[in-house]
Amino acid sequence: MPELPEVETVRLKLLSTIKNKTILNVDVFYSKYDCLKSIRNEKILDINRLGKFLIFNLEHFNLISHLRMEGKYRVETNPVKDKHDHVFFNLDSGETLVYNDKRKFGVFNLFSKDIDIYKVEPLLSVGAEPFTIKPSELFEKIHNKSLPIKSLLLDQSIISGIGNIYADEILFASKIHPLRQGKTITLSECESIIDNAIRIMTNSIKNGGTTIRSFESFNGESGHFQGSLSVHLKEGKRCINCGNYIKKIRVGGRGTYLCEACERIRDFKLIALTGTFASGKSTALKIINSLGYKTISLDDVYNDLFINNEKMRKEIFKHFNTLDKSILRELIYNEKCENEKLKEITHKYVFNEMFKIIEESNESIYFVEVPLLYEDSYEKIFDNVIAVSPSEDIERIIMAERHITEEVYDKVMESQLSDKEKCAKADYVIKNDSSIDSLKIKIKNVLKEVV
Repeated sequence: MPELPEVETVRLKLLSTIKNKTILNVDVFYSKYDCLKSIRNEKILDINRLGKFLIFNLEHFNLISHLRMEGKYRVETNPVKDKHDHVFFNLDSGETLVYNDKRKFGVFNLFSKDIDIYKVEPLLSVGAEPFTIKPSELFEKIHNKSLPIKSLLLDQSIISGIGNIYADEILFASKIHPLRQGKTITLSECESIIDNAIRIMTNSIKNGGTTIRSFESFNGESGHFQGSLSVHLKEGKRCINCGNYIKKIRVGGRGTYLCEACERIRDFKLIALTGTFASGKSTALKIINSLGYKTISLDDVYNDLFINNEKMRKEIFKHFNTLDKSILRELIYNEKCENEKLKEITHKYVFNEMFKIIEESNESIYFVEVPLLYEDSYEKIFDNVIAVSPSEDIERIIMAERHITEEVYDKVMESQLSDKEKCAKADYVIKNDSSIDSLKIKIKNVLKEVV
């Protein structure tokens, strides 16, 4: 359904084309629109808009048009009627304003000028637009609502003009999870919602709106803002802000796109634990867990998904024609492009599962082991990064314990940043150069700062 930017685009196109022209008569080809037959010799004085409604100001009438799913206008001279053309407004210029609607969902309401159209339906219950509503007004309307904020933004009586596409974009820009209840949204967050709505919708209007599937603004013209969308229809793509994977959920029956790292469902801290191969990351994570903190190993998450997630398994098999881990390991060690493809397939599942684990618990801080944090550009997902930096002796001990050969170690390290590079990028560094007890003391000292 066209939203405010698309309807405004239509309004501006119509205004520049038919303003001050006179409707001599109207041909109606679908009985639903028979009310329009009474429009004769009416000059089009202006065309206004409220939310998603177009308002044609005529000399003796106000005509309200709602395009619904696929209503559209075009102006032609001597038009050849299409089977989805339902109304011809014949103009004194010799042109015809054609209303076309494939689904026939569009609605017209005709009122005489002595009626205040803003005090009767359908405009009576339409809320203020993002361009006119004050943050305090929006806050007042939603602060006692238990419904998700996404559903509230789609309620045209609360705020008008926002539909599914722009609700996703606005909430992403405002860093607000679409499932958060209206009563949890603060006044400052209402300010952010309105500011981002104005910015996004203004940019969309400048680009002729968003064309997804069938929207045409006027005379078959498509919009161009779809190329600027950040999350809507981007499921499985990486977030432009943090590199996490865009997820699709359903809110109030509507497909909803979000980044769970940027749009957190509640306030929590996310700490990444990284380091080079055989640095002791896993040992450090176990120590942190033993100290009472919630920990997540992305390697463990991957291994569990590899066994239990049929959707991920099918994607892997479709590309590699195998689910044998030893064969896959050999492929990714020797073929960089195959390594990248495996990550492209699996990482979105891994991070979605990580956030699922977070959603199902209620901790205030999570420590996540992410081996290739910097190499794969995931650092912005996290609030802080701790690097585990091993001594050569510790590396040799870990390699011996895991039966890692020098050849395998060298292959793995070819695709990783050095210990020095990782430590330089990290917020905190834990030196793993002695005993487990020593490592535990160093971890405790770092946690005093992080937590």
